[in-house]
Amino acid sequence: MWMLSSLIDFVFPARCIVCNSGPRQLCENCLPQSKTIPIAGFRFPVTAGFELEGGVEKIIAGYKDQQLTSLERPLAQAAALLLAAQDFSSIDAIVTPARNSKNYRKRGFDPARNVAKKALKLVGVRVPVISLGNAKTRLDQRGLGKRQRLQNVMGTMSLRRSGLLRVALFDDVMTTGATVFEMARACEKAGVEVAFCCVLAQRKSNI
Repeated sequence: MWMLSSLIDFVFPARCIVCNSGPRQLCENCLPQSKTIPIAGFRFPVTAGFELEGGVEKIIAGYKDQQLTSLERPLAQAAALLLAAQDFSSIDAIVTPARNSKNYRKRGFDPARNVAKKALKLVGVRVPVISLGNAKTRLDQRGLGKRQRLQNVMGTMSLRRSGLLRVALFDDVMTTGATVFEMARACEKAGVEVAFCCVLAQRKSNI
């Protein structure tokens, strides 16, 4: 496997998604240090690790839209810093958004779920990562305004796992907060308390 990877890198040398230099898809200095950014407007604490701009936006887009899965680990490391600051003593699971079927078929993986699972391993927290189910079809959120996003996701997700009392939410990107509101609604409808939410990155005008 190592020899094959080395051969691929020699024949098709990688370029950094941020600065376009070689020989890796992400230079060591091109992922900014994550922060703990509190986000207001929710009934529970919500924090983000990055503003979605510059290099961070390129990295997340490269991972999600170009399927550059080697970027998953640095994103998980950033998410791990967020999760390490949280209290998991009474958390039964981390809940991620329901999959968008079209995006999942295109990518072949679930970005938020994969990053959350790897981040939990990095911090040594043993709780399951559960994706919400689809209660009805929704459009891709990109290109929609705040009100359209809220209408698009309202009532589209459901929690189908029993035996949960208290959970944390995780998503990769927050723009208006519509998805987080819907995730919380789905959990609370199932009688499950939401303790907190972590998002990898937020757009500055998210709420």
